[in-house]
Amino acid sequence: MSACTSCHNSFPAGSRITEFDGKQYHPDCFACADCRKGITSQFYPFNNEYLCSSCHEGRFPRKRCGKCGSVITSAGITFAGASYHAACFLCVTCKQPISAQSKISMVDGQPCCVNCYEDKHAKRCSRCQKAIVADVEYLEFEDKYWHKECFTCSKCQKCIAEESFYQDGNLILCKDCI
Repeated sequence: MSACTSCHNSFPAGSRITEFDGKQYHPDCFACADCRKGITSQFYPFNNEYLCSSCHEGRFPRKRCGKCGSVITSAGITFAGASYHAACFLCVTCKQPISAQSKISMVDGQPCCVNCYEDKHAKRCSRCQKAIVADVEYLEFEDKYWHKECFTCSKCQKCIAEESFYQDGNLILCKDCI
């Protein structure tokens, strides 16, 4: 007569036997190592024991999508500390998917594609009116923005980004033009 791998007691005639990996168990002995409940459905081997699905999820939580909340089972995208399914990683403005290889900006904590960011959300240079994008040096003065190379004297047009300047009404002047 064979014996249970877990408790080493024999199996009474006609009793149910749970078998896994060549080993036999009483149904109550084939139990989760954490919650000790008998395993009757999906389980995971763990340190020569077994974990039920809920205990395995508790020990090893899977990443959940920051947009839809469901488990990410294949490759995903991580952005600003959150994980996303590739299909859920959308631009906050145009709602189109954003590739993980694309340049990405943030608008109110949400991903934004470069085109939408530049067209609708970026600060604008007070001189050339072009977008001020990431990785570009710019200056801010009295709630206005300039690309570094656009911050010039209103009279002589000399770049004054790294110099002292003076304000005369709406004019910004270098020291030579005051």
